[in-house]
Amino acid sequence: MKARILGRYSLLLAVLAGTSMASAQSNWTTVINNGSVMPGSNNVLFNSYNQPSVNALGTVVIRARSKGGSGTGSGGSSGGPVHGIYMRNMLLRRAAIRVFDKTSVVPQPNNTGATFTEFPSFPRIDLLTNTVATRGASQPVWTYSLNGTDTKVGTSGVYVVQRGNDLTANSQLGVVPEYSFFQVPGVAAGLRFDQFPGAPAVNGNSIVFKGNYTEVDVESNSTLSKTGVYFRNVVKGGGVGPVQRIADTSTLIPGTTTPFGATATPSAALGMMVFTGWDNEDSPTKGGIYRAPLRTDPALTTLVGIGTTQVPGEASGVTFKNFGESLAFDGRFVAFWATWGEEKRFVNLTCPSDGNKDLIAYCLSLYPNGVSMAVPVYQGIFVYDGITRRITALAKTPKNFDDFLYWVFSGKPPGTGNTDENVDGEPARWRSAAFAAVSGRLFTFQAVFKAHKNTVDGIYHVNGATISKITTLLDTTMSGQAVDPKAPAGSIVSALGVEREGYRAGWLAITASMLNATTSESWGGVYTRYMP
Repeated sequence: MKARILGRYSLLLAVLAGTSMASAQSNWTTVINNGSVMPGSNNVLFNSYNQPSVNALGTVVIRARSKGGSGTGSGGSSGGPVHGIYMRNMLLRRAAIRVFDKTSVVPQPNNTGATFTEFPSFPRIDLLTNTVATRGASQPVWTYSLNGTDTKVGTSGVYVVQRGNDLTANSQLGVVPEYSFFQVPGVAAGLRFDQFPGAPAVNGNSIVFKGNYTEVDVESNSTLSKTGVYFRNVVKGGGVGPVQRIADTSTLIPGTTTPFGATATPSAALGMMVFTGWDNEDSPTKGGIYRAPLRTDPALTTLVGIGTTQVPGEASGVTFKNFGESLAFDGRFVAFWATWGEEKRFVNLTCPSDGNKDLIAYCLSLYPNGVSMAVPVYQGIFVYDGITRRITALAKTPKNFDDFLYWVFSGKPPGTGNTDENVDGEPARWRSAAFAAVSGRLFTFQAVFKAHKNTVDGIYHVNGATISKITTLLDTTMSGQAVDPKAPAGSIVSALGVEREGYRAGWLAITASMLNATTSESWGGVYTRYMP
């Protein structure tokens, strides 16, 4: 296994060697900002952005929106905001292009002419190519006859753009006989996926994703919610190769007789994938972070385990208690958030003031004066080396920072339809996440993470060769014009974002917002910096 990983990694570094000198940047460079026109729109400007993904070629992919709309024509509908997925190559400084937006027809199979209604999560991009994957929601894409009755199906799926071709990686059409290659593997034939939570990952021709489905318990005549992690090669067999299972809730947690109770959205690179799995996601006693080759029902390798892996830098016998869902992975290194110990502290959360009005109203009905939420006292950002098996602690609480967790109230309020933020239909509640990304070198790595200390949020950098030094790249005390010269005069950075594929092969991509509190002038955009 070590030889295989090292061989792939050496090949990757050889490919990248020719791009490094040409793409070096010492300052932040704008990918898109609030002054940029959305490709495919009628001169509508970008206004808000999710955290971007970037690949080794300097191609950045972003989910973004406008504030208003174009009224009619491409990229706008009845004056509503433009929503879409966009990409731009920053090595060659090419113009931004549209991948999909809400006027785009859903890729085949689609016999209804359905267009997208929303893109529920941030898009991701292959490490070595410009293949992009995103989730998409739509009106039903397929009408067929079932027992003499016209039936419509397919409102959610995973979609790909590869070398100019729009493809469906998976959808809810597994119930349709001619599209059985989309069905859930390893269960009764003809069972379809209900939903694809999180953001699907890309590895060459394979799209790696989490899938939820429902089974019927024959004995009790009740329904059981199941989940797993899967992949599908979108070109194999002429594009009709079936979904392959990595692990699901019938798979035993390695080293135990307990099956997984939950799995998180995977990450993938260089023919391998990683994911977090638990016996019980809300109160885990078993589980960890696992690696597997992209093969059907492969053996799982435990990288770090709950209650079994020593926390580096802590007293002997102190083991990890839990891990986050988000894993950054470049084929060798894995960056992750984890906790240890039993101690808790409390943070005060207040309902959002901007966004979906039904969601805000529901939050205020539950928490008119805010809510106090328990969080672990001991948290950290770590990197696992897939060759040496060494775990490195990048930063910890309370030693270096106050917190790595960021909270959002999201989901579906009772009695409402699915919101743009939650087409999964999951109940509205407070959710937390931590953010880190890793960029490997031959012998070591670099990593970035988001953290909070006192009243300041920032994005911080660590060089694996000099691990004791934490460098502030940006924080919420800095001038907005230090990031973007077009930011309002006197503005200060007000918000920052980075995701698991935001730092790859030296390319760092982030989101930043700026605000002049005196004049209320605001600005924002997506920015890159090359840090080999």
